[in-house]
Amino acid sequence: MATASVQGMPTQEAAPTPGPTPEAEPAQEPEPTLEWDWTGNVPLPHFSFFLNQYLPLYHVKKIQSASLETEIHEQLATLVKTADKSCELIGDVFEGWALPPVVVGKLEDSPRVHLMLVYNDMVCGDKEDDQHYFATVNTKDTNSGYLRLVTAEEGRFTAKYKDVIYISAKKMSEYCLQPAGVGGASSSEGPADLKTILSKQVVAFPHPKWPKKAEGWAKRERISGWPSQDMIKKIMLAGCHVVPWSHPQSKTKEIDWQYSFAVAERILMQSLTDIQRQCLMLLKIMYYESLSFPRILTPEHIKVLFLWECENIPQADWTDESLPSILLCLVDRILHAVIYGEIPHYFLGNTNVIDHIHEEFIFDLMPRISNVRQNPLQKLLDFSRLHTFPFWPRNTSWTQLIEPILADIESQQDDLQKGFINAILPASQTIAKCHIDEGRFEEGVETYRDLSQRFKDVLSRDVGSVLSNLTSVALSIEDLDISVGFHEYLAKTFSDDSRIASLKGNLGCMYHAKYHEVTTDEEKQQMATKTEATFQEAIASPGSSIATRTDYANFLCQTGKYEDAIPQLLQIIEGRTSQPSAGNMYTKEEYKTVDENIQREIDAHKQISAPSYIYSYYLLVASYVALGQVEDAKEILKEFEEAAYSLKDDAAYSLLGYSFVRVENYKSATVAFAKAVEINPKNELAMENELTNTALAMSLEDG
Repeated sequence: MATASVQGMPTQEAAPTPGPTPEAEPAQEPEPTLEWDWTGNVPLPHFSFFLNQYLPLYHVKKIQSASLETEIHEQLATLVKTADKSCELIGDVFEGWALPPVVVGKLEDSPRVHLMLVYNDMVCGDKEDDQHYFATVNTKDTNSGYLRLVTAEEGRFTAKYKDVIYISAKKMSEYCLQPAGVGGASSSEGPADLKTILSKQVVAFPHPKWPKKAEGWAKRERISGWPSQDMIKKIMLAGCHVVPWSHPQSKTKEIDWQYSFAVAERILMQSLTDIQRQCLMLLKIMYYESLSFPRILTPEHIKVLFLWECENIPQADWTDESLPSILLCLVDRILHAVIYGEIPHYFLGNTNVIDHIHEEFIFDLMPRISNVRQNPLQKLLDFSRLHTFPFWPRNTSWTQLIEPILADIESQQDDLQKGFINAILPASQTIAKCHIDEGRFEEGVETYRDLSQRFKDVLSRDVGSVLSNLTSVALSIEDLDISVGFHEYLAKTFSDDSRIASLKGNLGCMYHAKYHEVTTDEEKQQMATKTEATFQEAIASPGSSIATRTDYANFLCQTGKYEDAIPQLLQIIEGRTSQPSAGNMYTKEEYKTVDENIQREIDAHKQISAPSYIYSYYLLVASYVALGQVEDAKEILKEFEEAAYSLKDDAAYSLLGYSFVRVENYKSATVAFAKAVEINPKNELAMENELTNTALAMSLEDG
């Protein structure tokens, strides 16, 4: 198989310092240093890399609710057939921040998928609006953010309290869509089926005019400029709803209602960037790991604080690099809110959404939040011990995957490049290899893409070299089927990459190996055709190496097509000066694709590698002998001997020795194997070959 040289880390030269004399010394750029979060005892670049492997951004981008929403609305249309009712799908699934379904473990109340059944003809509003409403809003003697709905006449939905007729929240809650007769799960991938959604209904009345108590939301100044004025106008024109939810400490729960801004929240959440949603989802994971039990804070409280923070940080400032800092800042915000016992309602700023939490629970929460802040990385690792997302490695724990990172954190060194080389690079290689070995090719590729983009300032290669790294990983895969599959995936994914010729050549080698595994004549013919076509495509690609052509010639020889192999081999030998460093290496993975001499070398040394033109001489001699052109073989051996002498490599001399054996020149073979031993005295196979051919030469002389 073709091999590539390994590039080292480059040195970065700074521009000369301006000065009056040409002798001015160039300015020395300071070594990049690690930026630490000392409260959490974690270097931010390490944490950034981990976060984007733990919850990859490309998986966050995949979370789309549009198709699921359309499908569910189509099913609901069979139940809601009149214009006086409509359905709004709400919850984290449709807001775009639901965690992926776990394949191991269980998350309570996540993801949240709720149905808001809106009675469109039961419109509510303020008495001062001077409009005819089904019911008017009364906030007297209610908790902040809550209300009661006054109506003029008693009916089956009403309740009387202190001589005032109210719409009964309790009675209206019973008028939901009935799930009876509804069956079948949604065909979409996701957490929602119609039965589940119908079991999480809430009745709602339209409140088309924006509430006066929420006018401050529209007018307040926002550092980030989010939401935009156009979005604010759109939300206000849509109004809000009222739902039959009461304050936890209310004594009149039967008649208490609450303003609902669920539709507005859905609009806001769907406008977030992928990194913003990624941050919120990571925060939710921390919540489920350390704060969800007992149920004091809820994910909704976390979302409220998050929305406030979005108003403080411009969307352009939410980047891969800033993700760790913002995430930790949000944990600080949660701690601050709990210490002061206040989380302001996002729309009704004067309403405290945790005013019902007892002081005793506050004191219980504070140390747990502090512990999250002081050990953010560990909390995410703790979560992974009990839960597994489908895109995580299944057979290796996250603690094992990032072992180099944990060791580097423990050393508390502050050199960014050293941290990259010693910790982040090996961790990324381990993560990618685990993904690929388990058949998750996309995750393996994205691991390297993320690495090259995030650390391009300290990497020795640009983003395009992702393919070079992945090709090396592909060659290390022991399972042939997985190796073939991954090579095919890379060939498709990087079809426009300038390095594709080498990859296609390696894929040809994989197909050659598969050729020797299939059993029927039909399968062998199909695989042979596929192998040859792949090699020819690789050779025709720009940047093709003579190493790939050598692998192709080896395939032709092993399948008996010696006449086709000879022109390829002669072309390699004639053009060797153009690519003198090109080489081929054969290991146990290619064992069946080489002849018995090369197999013996693999048995003895686990591998054999030599320049491509040396292999070509070896194969050319074999081809001539197989075709009965022994004199041509002897003639080419003269060139081969000169090439081996110039190279002074024990593998080259061993291949020369095997070639002399083919023409029954055992004396010259003995000399060649002796040269191999002279160069590498530890080459026991060459010693054995030397002795064998010495005996054969002597027996011929005696005879």
